[in-house]
Amino acid sequence: MAELSGVLVRTAVFLMVEVLVQGGAVQSPDTQVGCVFGGSCVLPCRFQPNGDTILHWVKRNGKNVQVHSYYDDQDQLGYQDPLYKGRTSLFHDQISGGNASLGLARVNLQDQGRYLCYTSTSQNNQEAFVTLTVRAPVTKVDIVLGNNNVTCQSGGIYPRPQLTWSVSPRPSTVLQNTTEVHEDDRGLYDISGSLRTVYNDTESTYSCSVQNEHSAKKAMMRPLPPMQSAPNSEVLLPCDASGLDDITWTFNHNQTILRRQAGQEKVVETEWQQHVRDLSESGSLLLYVTSSAQSEGTYRCTLRYADEEDVTHIELKILEDPVAEGSHLTLPMLQIIVFLTISALILWLCMVKQPRLPFFTTGYLFQFFFFGFIFIVFLLFCCCNAQLIASLI
Repeated sequence: MAELSGVLVRTAVFLMVEVLVQGGAVQSPDTQVGCVFGGSCVLPCRFQPNGDTILHWVKRNGKNVQVHSYYDDQDQLGYQDPLYKGRTSLFHDQISGGNASLGLARVNLQDQGRYLCYTSTSQNNQEAFVTLTVRAPVTKVDIVLGNNNVTCQSGGIYPRPQLTWSVSPRPSTVLQNTTEVHEDDRGLYDISGSLRTVYNDTESTYSCSVQNEHSAKKAMMRPLPPMQSAPNSEVLLPCDASGLDDITWTFNHNQTILRRQAGQEKVVETEWQQHVRDLSESGSLLLYVTSSAQSEGTYRCTLRYADEEDVTHIELKILEDPVAEGSHLTLPMLQIIVFLTISALILWLCMVKQPRLPFFTTGYLFQFFFFGFIFIVFLLFCCCNAQLIASLI
């Protein structure tokens, strides 16, 4: 009963302190704590230990929100606000030494605000304030070229970011720039910008920066002149890594070809292992290309630095044989040709055993034109589909 009375008395004192604080009593400066969205952080608080301890963490946000309480040597979470359920903790093994700091997990924007740390012992009562701010830094900036538009985007940022462009050398034509910012359901910001470029501009380097007061990232892109290659041949795609180890090659923006990181061997994706011939120290990619359907498209070499990504953009066109391009026959057609050829051979063998016919008879002329037709069709097929026949063999 005596212990219960002590808890009630000290809780009453805590409520009195609340009134004094709200009434404008002079307080020591708040401790400023910055937390990263989605991460964990600690709100510091220390007191003079002396016997049993009562500890209350309360958020002051126009009204008192119960965050965490501790007394009778254990957590007391019966009145904890649902917003903090399962996300708060104390350093229990350090409370006896005067550490009343609060651990807060899975930080979100609603956690921002002013917190009161109130401690009470048999000898004294103490209170301290902590102001918590949340930030979601810029972690990545993507830059893409398509249809004479350079697009830059980043997401999951707080506070509100800004996007700026830099083009060097700047084309004489005026570049049209548009920027959009959207807030998602978590309160974070997504930003995107589009820059209308000069047609087939391969002289300029495009740089996009996304920043707020806490962080900044930049992405640069260098479009190279379009390249051409014959099918079923090797082509060297240039990239200047300048000694950097973190390099990634991609195809058509969404397929990873390979990646090389510091201190590690390059990792080639399974579907590209038959195509990748070599990756030079400078980052250039020696690639075996096949048909336009499989190998033609956009290749990107991305170099990653601490606060910047450097992209080399290459458009590769596969030059098909103009005759073969419109003359490729399918496997079923090949089967028909082979069938006709074999049938003609069998017919010829059967007719050899028959008596020889006069030269100008109808049967002889039929044989002559029939076998001639089959022979010509077979030759045309072989000429126009040498690649298909070779692949089937």
